[in-house]
Amino acid sequence: MFWKDTLFTLLAEQTNLYSVQISSKSVNVTETELKQFIAIQMYMSIFKLPAYYMYWSTETRYPKIADLMSLSRYKKIREFLHAADNSRLNDPVNKHNKIYKIVPVLDHVRQNCLSIEPETGHSIDEQIIPAKTRYSGIRQYNPKKPVKWGFKNFVRSGISGIIYDFFLYTGAAAIGSEKCNGSYVVKRLIESLPKNQNFKLCFDNWFCSLDLCLHLNILGILTTATIRNDRMQGCCLPTESEMRKKGRGSHAYKCDINSGIIITRCYDNKCVNLCSTYCDPDSISDVKRWNRTEKNFVNINCPLVVKEYNQCMGGVDLCDMLISLYRTNIKTKRWYIKILFHCIDICKVNGWLIYRRHCNQLNIAKKKQLTLLQFTTQIASSLSYAEKPLVAVGRQSKRKLCKDVTPQKRKNSIPLPNKDIQLDCLNHWPEHREKKLNCRLCKVGTAEFFAKNATFVYV
Repeated sequence: MFWKDTLFTLLAEQTNLYSVQISSKSVNVTETELKQFIAIQMYMSIFKLPAYYMYWSTETRYPKIADLMSLSRYKKIREFLHAADNSRLNDPVNKHNKIYKIVPVLDHVRQNCLSIEPETGHSIDEQIIPAKTRYSGIRQYNPKKPVKWGFKNFVRSGISGIIYDFFLYTGAAAIGSEKCNGSYVVKRLIESLPKNQNFKLCFDNWFCSLDLCLHLNILGILTTATIRNDRMQGCCLPTESEMRKKGRGSHAYKCDINSGIIITRCYDNKCVNLCSTYCDPDSISDVKRWNRTEKNFVNINCPLVVKEYNQCMGGVDLCDMLISLYRTNIKTKRWYIKILFHCIDICKVNGWLIYRRHCNQLNIAKKKQLTLLQFTTQIASSLSYAEKPLVAVGRQSKRKLCKDVTPQKRKNSIPLPNKDIQLDCLNHWPEHREKKLNCRLCKVGTAEFFAKNATFVYV
């Protein structure tokens, strides 16, 4: 749904072209080999070793990877993996595009993400793609973030963590005359969101301004966000010292009559300013908070706007957490390869979250649903056997054993492959054996006698 076969075709063409441009000799990589290469990278994200060559070494060999592709072939594909034509890099259209080498993959994945039916609640936040590669021109450094080095990706996500829209930050100069601030990011990410259908949108104080909330209110998008003190445009509310005297749970608000924008200041451990266009400021409920002095939970007042913000905000962080569990890491100096595999992780997590959504709609118990780890291994297994015929080995016949005769050890049967492999119409015939065995279905004759006298019915 998110990573279609057309993208494998594009990667195979551009990888072969790039190998000719660099070494004057084509790698002749096929779509099947690229699928197996991605399957290897997914296996490496689950079974982690210090160096990639250790999966092929005698001491630490991993058969799922080593039997799939030779080390020399893996190195060749890894060296020349590419997504865009370098000969067009100096064209007037692409000359100032810093992410030209990865644009086809980004556009393909983004268009497929836009095809998902959106949820009611959405959040906008930044996402960091971990990378320390140089010479990209778009790498960011933020010492206050958990991931300090990487590429900044602005994302619109749902409450469930599904990514619906995103774009890669390439610097303020690449955007043009419009200033790249929080308002620009929000306006760009809501272009694909239907208007006047009461969708809820949340974002933090880096994006929020009163002019932006007014603009979203005109478009029919309900907004809840935190806002900074210097962006409240003269809205007078009690100071933090005054609210501290009233205690935890105290709050105050003011409403603009013309636009309907409500600014609420509430005090818990410290003061927080929230801006909303639809929350009732008078609706209050009780929530439990930990009291450090008494060392127990106490009930304090909580406005509705705080609950709405906590419920809708955090979808991007949830998606980040799911991606980081089994991130497809690859150590390379080419920065665009990092973004390529991050797009693969987005497709993987989005696919798993939609699978969970469908299972919940069908009332399937959570114990019977695939975990993200099982989902990842099934994708890797299906890609590793893509367009590769499998041989099914039949089970041995059951024999009645006497008490005096020691039972024979049963040979390990080959497990059934995934449904993606079973139903790919590639004629997975059983293995032919010359040895005569007793027929499991006929007690009189042998397998050879049964084969001669059998009648086959084709359905």
